Amino acid sequence: MKDLKKNFTSRQFKMGGYQTLVMVIVIVLVIVLNLVVHKLNITVDLSSDQKYTLTEKSKELASGIKDSIKMYYMCQDGSENVMIEKVLDQYNGLGNIEVIEKDPVMYPQFSKEYTDEEINSNDVIVVNETNGKNKVVASSAMVLEDFDYTTYANTYTLDAEGQLTAALQTVTSAADVKLYYTSGHNEAPLNESLTDLFTKSNIEYEELKTASATAVPDDCDILMANAPQYDFSEDEYKYISEYLAGGGKAMLFLNAVTTENMTNYHKLLSDYGVDVADGYVIDAKGALNESYPTMLVPQTEEHEITADVGKTFVAVPVSKGMTVQKDVRSTLSATSLLKTTDTAFSRVDRKSEAVTKEEGDVDGPFDIGLVVTDTYTEKTEGAGKATEIVVFGSSNIAAADFIATNQYGNRSVILNSISHLSGAETNTLAIPTRNLSEEQVSIEEGDRIFFTVLLVVLLPLALLTFGFVIWYRRRKN
Repeated sequence: MKDLKKNFTSRQFKMGGYQTLVMVIVIVLVIVLNLVVHKLNITVDLSSDQKYTLTEKSKELASGIKDSIKMYYMCQDGSENVMIEKVLDQYNGLGNIEVIEKDPVMYPQFSKEYTDEEINSNDVIVVNETNGKNKVVASSAMVLEDFDYTTYANTYTLDAEGQLTAALQTVTSAADVKLYYTSGHNEAPLNESLTDLFTKSNIEYEELKTASATAVPDDCDILMANAPQYDFSEDEYKYISEYLAGGGKAMLFLNAVTTENMTNYHKLLSDYGVDVADGYVIDAKGALNESYPTMLVPQTEEHEITADVGKTFVAVPVSKGMTVQKDVRSTLSATSLLKTTDTAFSRVDRKSEAVTKEEGDVDGPFDIGLVVTDTYTEKTEGAGKATEIVVFGSSNIAAADFIATNQYGNRSVILNSISHLSGAETNTLAIPTRNLSEEQVSIEEGDRIFFTVLLVVLLPLALLTFGFVIWYRRRKN
């Protein structure tokens, strides 16, 4: 009995009891912490590009909405798409937004109140209860599946935030913006990234066959010409010029590689104080790489259109250069958006392969992007009726590779140009997609050997040594 009592009061028992108590406390704390985290729905997005976290622009837009918004998440219990749910939950509580889950099986007639479209699991119905507008966001538009023929594997892209934020803009916008793009002159086609940007910005776009038209449509808010290869006719120039003179808005892209005479198209710009230089710009100092002096990285000038470029840069491959006329009417102003260095020149001889200036080339510097405003019409038609033109030296500034992500400043420049032309009351926020491909981590050979030795040899050896020392000391005592 004395031995048993002695065992309970021994130093070894006290140490063991203390260790056991500490282990129990730690386990209880871990359980309680997990329960709290689960109850409060606390999560941390560890993906490198914050795939499942709302951007600050989406938060700002959602928080500023005054209308009562309901976002109905149509899914059966247990069949939720985790990726969509993670993004959708973050809208809940922003501004006057409420996210509500609705089981389409339990409530089969619910969606009929808002749409005749067939509703699938994980679709979202965004409803503005203040003005009655609604928008269905399909799950297939939020998680995109494609096939990569180089790896023969399916690829997935997350566009939940982009589609949901676009839906919020649609149901809260006062009026839709209509953009017409010209055709019939071998214009550069509108790439998918550009049309996706239009859609997310609540811009309705439609083709305008200018050769058969007699006027720019009355509902045109923005007229776009995407780098035509062939010139406009006299009649086309005349009625487009009338549209602009009446306070029209236009986004024009020049074609740097055409060999055609573009007299009438360029005259639309010269009428507003902008001259287009012959040839294409070479600017070794203002290029992404001096070996490719036509891959321009122009200087961004201070303007609301370039305000979001930030630490990124705007890439403009193969561009025409523009200059502003010195003597223009008092109502006209032309502001540079993108500019070359002083050493730039325009190569006139297209057969020449030299990268240095030759005889006949045109001296720079040049503007690669300009915004032109003529306030003459405002004097007769009122505020907001000024003629406004945003022009870029190349349609390559809006190439898919440059506007699909925020890696370059091109996306924000195009977006802000649309916003500028649309009017301050129109929000043209558009969120890029996120790639869901597994991220590969590459480790240098030296680092691989170091960590292998550390984790496989040194660390286990240190632990064994430490354990042996403790065992030896206890045994000795």
